[in-house]
Formats: sequence, C-alpha cells, structure tokens
Amino acid sequence: MGKAERERQHQASLERINRVQLVVGRGDRMRVDHEGTLLERARLMSEEISAHSATELGLSALDRLLRLAEERTPRHSRDVVSFVTAIWNNKPLPLVTLRGLDQNIGDDMLAVLDAFRYARLNLVEHVEGGPRRVSRILDKARARA
Repeated sequence: MGKAERERQHQASLERINRVQLVVGRGDRMRVDHEGTLLERARLMSEEISAHSATELGLSALDRLLRLAEERTPRHSRDVVSFVTAIWNNKPLPLVTLRGLDQNIGDDMLAVLDAFRYARLNLVEHVEGGPRRVSRILDKARARA
C-alpha cells in the first residue's frame, strides 16, 4: 500500500466520522444529541488525524533509519540495527539505546515509536522495500557480528 492508498483510506475514515450521530433516549423518546455528536466527531477526527500523521512521519523516519543501516560504516549502526530488530521482531529494546545518539537519529527513532503506537498498519510492510529490505539489513548485521 502506497502513500496514495493510505491517504485514500484516511479520507474515507474522515468521511465515515462525519456521518457519525449520537442517539440518546429510548423508544419514542430517541433523538440525536447534536452537542454530543459534535464532541464525538471532534474526538474521532483528532484521533484519526493524529494516527495518520504519526504513521506518515514514522514511515519516513523508518526509511531514513534503514538507509543509515544500509551504509557501510554508519556511526550508530549497532543502535539502529537493535532498534529495527525491536520494531520488526518484537524484541526488547534497552532504553539506553535512545541515549547518546545524534539528535536526528534519536528523533527518527521516537517518530517510529510514535507511529508504532498509533499506526493501524505494520510499519515494516509499508516502508519502501518492506520486509525484504529489513531482512537484508538484519542478515548483514548478524554476519558482521
């Protein structure tokens, strides 16, 4: 699924949210709660926009981290590979991994974690190159170790 397809799904979710109506009461006394509907729509919209934004930022950050890991001698290669392993294989990640990194690398890792938290998709499957690219990086790292 490319960026255009993710955007299309995002727009479809926003349209579904716009059709939400909260109904209150019972039997013949049922009515649409307009104030509650507006509040619920606002909550759902905020959630959807946050999830979509976090996903797109996280996918871009993951791509940058993978490019860094693909380089021959990156400065923080081991930390990046540990992070990618944690994301891909649900392995534990020592929090100390996030310390002592260049700021842009640490920011990218946090963006990926944010996307991992909010995304409604598997990040590795949607980054350019997908699982094959990640597997290649992890295999190279194991061969070096």
